[in-house]
Amino acid sequence: MNKIILPGAMGRIRSFFKNTSIEGLNMKGPNRFFFLLLLTVLLTACNREVEEIVPLSKETKVSEEKEKEKEKEKEIKKDKDHKNIRLIRRILDLASKGMVPDSDFKLSDHIKEVHNKWGDPSKTDRYKEYFYENYSNRTITFGYSGDGEIFDIRSYNKELGTLTFGDITSSIGKPEYSRNVNNELIYGYRLQDGIELKFIVPERTGKVDHISIYRKVENQEKTVPPKLVEKYILDIKGTSKKLSGTAWANMLKSREQMKTLARDYEGRVILNGPNQKMVALTFDDGPDRKITPGIIDILKKYQVRGSFFFVGEKVRQNQDVVKTAFQAGNLVLSHSFYHNDLSKQGKGEITNDLRMTNVAIEEVIGKSPALFRPPYGATNRHVITTSQEQGLKIVLWSIDTLDWSQKESHNISQNVLTNVRNGDIILFHSDEDKAETLRALPSIITGLQKKGFQVVTLDTLLNTKAYQ
Repeated sequence: MNKIILPGAMGRIRSFFKNTSIEGLNMKGPNRFFFLLLLTVLLTACNREVEEIVPLSKETKVSEEKEKEKEKEKEIKKDKDHKNIRLIRRILDLASKGMVPDSDFKLSDHIKEVHNKWGDPSKTDRYKEYFYENYSNRTITFGYSGDGEIFDIRSYNKELGTLTFGDITSSIGKPEYSRNVNNELIYGYRLQDGIELKFIVPERTGKVDHISIYRKVENQEKTVPPKLVEKYILDIKGTSKKLSGTAWANMLKSREQMKTLARDYEGRVILNGPNQKMVALTFDDGPDRKITPGIIDILKKYQVRGSFFFVGEKVRQNQDVVKTAFQAGNLVLSHSFYHNDLSKQGKGEITNDLRMTNVAIEEVIGKSPALFRPPYGATNRHVITTSQEQGLKIVLWSIDTLDWSQKESHNISQNVLTNVRNGDIILFHSDEDKAETLRALPSIITGLQKKGFQVVTLDTLLNTKAYQ
């Protein structure tokens, strides 16, 4: 903002007064008074500073914008620092009580208490005379002795991944010890009652991977150590009265083959999730413009999310529906491009189909799926190995609603609610003629919740990445 003064006007008025007398103007009475008032106003106006607005230069604007961005970045960092400090203090507070975030249990509890409340673990390992059980969907691992006493609890909560060594030391001071094991830095703090709190930080990331609270126990194997958990693979459930005897026999044979593949190709072919009170609703053969949007609306209404296996060819035709499904928090996954039986095709054809499908999906949601369901569940060695080469895990199902055969909503609901078990992956369809599926879905969701099941997406159920 620049200021200018008008000295010329002032000078001319002063000269007028100098060279002219009031008497010379021959004014008397009221005229003389108003003339003097007018001159007083003019003199006051001329003594004011008149401001002239000068536009800011481009350089000034850029500088101001940069300052604003810096201030915004400082605020974001400040918020993040405060959040991390609160998280570390919470960890420390829980650790002093023998607990970690997301765990209902504490050190010295018995592992049977965990089994009774959480069910079977996803995985059990043995190290010397000790045992470790991992509950992957809860991001918790318990270490316990032969007599079942818990001495180690580890949390892999995703929030921990924001913490650095600097965050830890600025919040609770320098660690009492540190060591490097297999390129992981372990920072330890000794608390009361013999409890140790450890932060494990991989060298390659510099951020916390997990924490551990630990208290040494004397392992006295008073009982036979628990056997390692066997693979939890379910039989495929679901019936239809509208299938012929031959069709039903072929279906049972196909189901046994799928179960065998899940056992032989563990981690690459998946039939169900772990033995925990969680299930996943999955929908094949979409997207369309009627049933798929209806399913998305119902899931949103009941505040649950589903996993959609979409056909690539239909993705290209219904991009807005795909985007809506994704933006609502559902998974958008691969169900091949043309919905052909890939088990009858060669490696090159399978590769091309899988690539085309992932490209079609990525063009809409910006992400490439990591989970794939073959049409009809038709799977063989070529499909499995080619899928793996394309970064895809094959996800089948353990409950078939048979909504494509006996389409009545009552039968669809019954197939789910009378058969549901821990970890079930439930198969529905979302193409044009599945109005009864749409009608059955609300009662299925509420029925599952009444039975105590949590409805989750496949990445949560299987503790795996949905996208590459």
